[in-house]
Amino acid sequence: MLDALEAALKDLGATKVKRVKSRGCILLVVEVGGGVYLISIAEGGLTNNYVGKVVPSAKVFTWDCSEVEYSPYGLYALASSSDELISKIINKLQLIMTAY
Repeated sequence: MLDALEAALKDLGATKVKRVKSRGCILLVVEVGGGVYLISIAEGGLTNNYVGKVVPSAKVFTWDCSEVEYSPYGLYALASSSDELISKIINKLQLIMTAY
């Protein structure tokens, strides 16, 4: 799933995508459109659903999943499949890129 997400981000115009392992989730650092964004991805604890969140990097103090997830900034993406999650994350990233 992460390879497919990275490919979709590159199709969107991302110049850099870096995976950062964090406790409980995976964090992607994405440079696109002149900005840097953080994307956290985790699998639901009690269900097989996925949870993602997209946040501008300037809106968090540290680049880790708990900081991203508890930040009042950014947008969540909830999905029941990896393909749905990828689509929703790309959509949320586009919305945030236009807002900030």
